[in-house]
Amino acid sequence: MREPLTYDDLEATEGHRSPDAHRELAEQILGWAEVEHPDDEPSTAELLAEAGWHLDLAGDTDAAIAVFRRAVDVEGRRAVPDPRCSIAAVLLASDRRDEAQAVADELRRTRPDVSDCLAMAEVFETAGDLAQASRWTAIGLARIELSTDDELDAGEAEQLLVTRSRIRTAQGLPPE
Repeated sequence: MREPLTYDDLEATEGHRSPDAHRELAEQILGWAEVEHPDDEPSTAELLAEAGWHLDLAGDTDAAIAVFRRAVDVEGRRAVPDPRCSIAAVLLASDRRDEAQAVADELRRTRPDVSDCLAMAEVFETAGDLAQASRWTAIGLARIELSTDDELDAGEAEQLLVTRSRIRTAQGLPPE
């Protein structure tokens, strides 16, 4: 059995690399995900999301989407933000807008948390779809309003408000 993984192990895989190096790292991380250790810090979903990110950086869009979908389907502790945010980002970058919108709609129907709304807003902002980005900040604000004090992450709420302000400015709308 392998040694338990830490978040530092995952962080060590980040950085600028060649497409081949990203692909090799993705394979290594996928191997880690296949052999769970009870003392791993990152969840299987987090490992799969990291592998999907490396596959995307390697330029393997379809493989990245497939691995992100596996991360969505994992039982237990999930990846944050929801890997569907990454799926939508990859699809938008590949000019597959209708598919990206379908993934975003799927996530929206699952009552995403504030971190998911923030990530999706940033995905659409990066893709230049400010109307959808604004919609996701509004969904996030609704989640904040419905949350209790012990559920609320003040840092996420603040980042959502900063993102919303940036998007409104880009849309030529006045500050709220």
